[in-house]
Amino acid sequence: MPFASYLYSPYSIAILLIQVFFAVHAVRTGRMYWLFIIFFFPLVGSIVYFFVEYLPEMRSGRTGLSRVGKTVKRALDPGAEIRQLEDALALADTHDNRVALGRAYRQAGRLDDAIRTYESSLAGIHADSPRALAELGAAYHEAGRVADARSAYDRLRGVRALTPGELVLSGRVHEEGGDLAAALRDYTAAAPGGGSAEARCRQAMVLRQMGRADEAKRVFEEVLRHARISSAQYRREQKEWIDMAQREVGA
Repeated sequence: MPFASYLYSPYSIAILLIQVFFAVHAVRTGRMYWLFIIFFFPLVGSIVYFFVEYLPEMRSGRTGLSRVGKTVKRALDPGAEIRQLEDALALADTHDNRVALGRAYRQAGRLDDAIRTYESSLAGIHADSPRALAELGAAYHEAGRVADARSAYDRLRGVRALTPGELVLSGRVHEEGGDLAAALRDYTAAAPGGGSAEARCRQAMVLRQMGRADEAKRVFEEVLRHARISSAQYRREQKEWIDMAQREVGA
């Protein structure tokens, strides 16, 4: 049956996976109106979405198309990337190869393997590698190893200043460990001027836990003021936290 052969061909499966990828992105970023275009205009709709919405959001050196390709490849053969990185490490046991393999394990949900690989990468001249320490701290947190995550971020602080994203994760580690003062310090440092709605909302929630309700409300109001003067893209990206601030201010 020609139609059935086409329906289950690698080409049609790849197009479907691309559509699903962009549809999930559209839902997560509040662009529900794109779903009709993505699904009713196969491939063309995804291409338009990529150039109009997805590409402008890219912040790293890799292109959006490369990310989509890797996502499709990972969906078709989830273990392919890990096997390739394991082979690369077997051929050349380098720090970079260990960190790359640890990252792949973490993305696949194999946290124990990721942690062991990251830990083994912290040796010799790379004993205090900022990249490995940052990713190890995140892996510890995802595995529920709060004390180890805190230790990793403390080591990272001794090497360089934490980025805003790392400060938020460090704050979550402190908060989950019961150290509200340290959590408040990290959340406050993560978003000077209200730039990160997540950091500000987490800061406000900690203030409320500490019995400082009036200060918490002022921080939530600051999140809303910043959102009003920010771009539509910012409001989409921070929608979850802006919505939280609206609920808290209106409560």
